[in-house]
Amino acid sequence: MKVSKSTIGFIMAWILVNAGFFTCLSSNHDKTKTEIILAPEIVNEFESLPTPNLTGISKDSVTLRARLLKPERVEKRKAYPLIVSLHGAGERGNDNRQQLKFLPQQMAKSPCRETFPCFVLAPQCPRGMNWSSTVIQADTPAGEDKMLLDQIHKLILDICSKYPIDQQRIYVTGYSMGGFGTWSMIARYPELFAAAVPICGGGNPETVSRFSKMAIWIAHGDADQTIPVASSRRMVKALQQVGSSPVYVELRGVTHDSWTPTYSEQSGMMEWLFKQRRSPGSSH
Repeated sequence: MKVSKSTIGFIMAWILVNAGFFTCLSSNHDKTKTEIILAPEIVNEFESLPTPNLTGISKDSVTLRARLLKPERVEKRKAYPLIVSLHGAGERGNDNRQQLKFLPQQMAKSPCRETFPCFVLAPQCPRGMNWSSTVIQADTPAGEDKMLLDQIHKLILDICSKYPIDQQRIYVTGYSMGGFGTWSMIARYPELFAAAVPICGGGNPETVSRFSKMAIWIAHGDADQTIPVASSRRMVKALQQVGSSPVYVELRGVTHDSWTPTYSEQSGMMEWLFKQRRSPGSSH
């Protein structure tokens, strides 16, 4: 079977991403993002979550930090949406703060706090890793590889068991490295999410049949020189070929920071997102 040059190019790009490409990307990524200062009082709005001890593929100890924002007022007999927010390469570490800078911080302030009451899960990817990196937990069966995304999946299930989460309204979004993570997350757990918003990322077109019925809003700047817009266009085309109709917003003249306009009230994305609901018992 003859393989086209474009296919080979995509496969090589995908391998680079999952082999730690974002370790090299982070410095360039930081130069292209809108400077946002994390307000100290915002951090106090988020509860620090207990997380398991993990081992990286190099056998080093790995710390996965995470925080949770709760609705300002939790009413009895009411369930709330959950947003899972996956940050970019520049917010990696173990301070359990930097991952709150963009969407999480926005959701903790007015008017979002009042307009869109919800839970927000904000994990922090360890330094030197990406969301698809392999990690091992103490109870992982021998020979079974686990991604960092699987640990986040466990966090989601734990939160759903402890808090009034509307399990038909679980959403995932991320930008840059988190955009790649969002595509990987819905490919891995398509039955969990009602909607996804991958921003300036990319995924594997061969996985789109798994989530073809999911509501997806894709955004990318057409002047992005960090992650080329072709990576989102490729996913849009693949979804359309399997009968899906994702919302695709290509931001003219925008470079890598396409998350600021996407998360803004003016984009309409947030209003769209909170209307999405997964049918009980459905599997995308």
